[in-house]
Amino acid sequence: MNITVTKRSPQSKGERKKSMKLGLIPGSVYGKGLEPVSVDVPARALVAVLTAGTGMNTIINLTIEGDKGKHSVMLDNLERNPITRGFVSVGFHQVKKGDKVTAQIPIHLIGSPASVATGEGVLEHTLETITVHAKPADLPEHLDVDISQLNVGDVLHVSDLPHNAKIEFATAETTSIVALHYSRTATEESDAATDAVPADA
Repeated sequence: MNITVTKRSPQSKGERKKSMKLGLIPGSVYGKGLEPVSVDVPARALVAVLTAGTGMNTIINLTIEGDKGKHSVMLDNLERNPITRGFVSVGFHQVKKGDKVTAQIPIHLIGSPASVATGEGVLEHTLETITVHAKPADLPEHLDVDISQLNVGDVLHVSDLPHNAKIEFATAETTSIVALHYSRTATEESDAATDAVPADA
């Protein structure tokens, strides 16, 4: 994905607000061996990155107007307004070929346990993204986890994910990803059935 940004001069608070109303988000470009550069980033460019299949892990070919060459970067330190969800500021971290990066990879659950369909079980998805270290070219868009064969009481951990020599999991192997519990209705019915059995039965 290609993005073009412009260098940003020091601005007053009022000037910054005016720029943001025009759809320009304050940002910076930085990385190993690179002098940080303050830039203005079109908000629509950030939307394009976030709606791409790779989202925050998208490798961007960044051009700074007036400079020669392009920078290979990834989004970093994206700040959003907690109420409006509008962009407040953004960083672009330069990625050098061959260097590993840290990224958040979404975990997609595939299938559905039979006990969920019958109402006996309730699924708890406790880990929606996992932190990994890998070269940018090796970063997957997401990790698929098949949960169709889970039984009530089962718990899947990071250690149960398919491991790849190219991807290092930074999240602890013992971290729970998904757990299948008895539903409250099933537990109450079981308790009621137990109470209905005569003591001398």
